[in-house]
Amino acid sequence: MVFGRCVQILIDTPNPLSYLARGGEPMRTIERIFGRSPFAPLRKHLQKVGECVEKMDELLALVEKDQWDEVEERAAEVSRLEHEADHIKEDIRNHIPKPLFTAVDKGRLLELLTIQDRIADAAEDVCVLMTFARLPMKPDLAEKFASYRKINVQAFEQAAEIMNNIDGLIRAGFGGAEAEAMREMVRRVAHSEHEADIVQRDLLRTLFNMESELSHGGFYLWMRVIRKLSDVSNQSENLANCVRTTLETK
Repeated sequence: MVFGRCVQILIDTPNPLSYLARGGEPMRTIERIFGRSPFAPLRKHLQKVGECVEKMDELLALVEKDQWDEVEERAAEVSRLEHEADHIKEDIRNHIPKPLFTAVDKGRLLELLTIQDRIADAAEDVCVLMTFARLPMKPDLAEKFASYRKINVQAFEQAAEIMNNIDGLIRAGFGGAEAEAMREMVRRVAHSEHEADIVQRDLLRTLFNMESELSHGGFYLWMRVIRKLSDVSNQSENLANCVRTTLETK
């Protein structure tokens, strides 16, 4: 009976798609039946990914101060969080809604989920690499590495903000000021990723100048850490661009 009422309203409405986009009575009823947002499960996963990135950030801040005593324990915590994120990911894959009444198709949701998963994997990999050896951290290297860490984390936080605000854009019908604000947020993520590339080049120059002071293993490990950390900003940009693509195809 309730659903019949929704159908009748849509029949009587001159522009039913616009009415649904504005959150009219049929859409509110559909949301109660089928769930408010297909992005809600992805945000749950993203929250756990954010915990991985946050704990990675804390671990690296300790390393910059040459404080290694807690590194093993912190890395184990990140691995635990990444494992929890994997459980959420699999649950989403097994129960993701069908295209009916969702703002985007299943393939797009799975693509967003995969990108988020790569960010959690990168955070875990960085932390695990740091448990292999106590890498020398001279003041100049520590300062540049700290800048590199912060800009990578910033890119993730900006991308997460986009995901956390996407429902408002859906309700606005993927247009207007909300859409332009979202595109500006995407541009900010791209800028942060570009800044991360610039800082990375400077950091690598510093590292190569120290090459004679490092063992072959230490130099190789530093290179792996720097490259793996770049995945955080790279995948954050991919996440933002995936959202942008979703908007532009609506």
